[in-house]
Amino acid sequence: MSERNDDELMAELAAAVAEEAEVSDRRRAAARAAFTWRTVDAELAELLHDSALDAGAAVRSGGDAPRMLSFRRAAVTLEVEVDGDVVLGEVIDEHTDDSGPATVTLQRPDSEDRTVEADASGFFRFDSVGAGSVRFVVARAGWSLTTPWATI
Repeated sequence: MSERNDDELMAELAAAVAEEAEVSDRRRAAARAAFTWRTVDAELAELLHDSALDAGAAVRSGGDAPRMLSFRRAAVTLEVEVDGDVVLGEVIDEHTDDSGPATVTLQRPDSEDRTVEADASGFFRFDSVGAGSVRFVVARAGWSLTTPWATI
């Protein structure tokens, strides 16, 4: 590779900077989302319990009982109950600091995120949640928890 003189390097740099204006908002959003994956292992919660996987759950009649899911990361537990199209949950933070309420975001691959604030006891609710893939992101000052994807 031949060495470039200063004028050639400056021209190449100017061309690269000019290309920035051509990057679509969609590509910028995708790049930012990819950057957030650098901490995914530290934030991803472990599935502790899924009532749909209990022995005999497939044998029970009709599936009328609410589905219970439990996730944990570090000192934070997320308990979720799916009953029809209602999702009820509780954020249990073993740290007793008063860093404000947690926000809970319900994410779906095919729709906009929905976010609610947990009450002082950590309880939250989402209404009109249809069947499909979901995951939850819980955030509070100083930490966040992201669940693996689950089909409800």
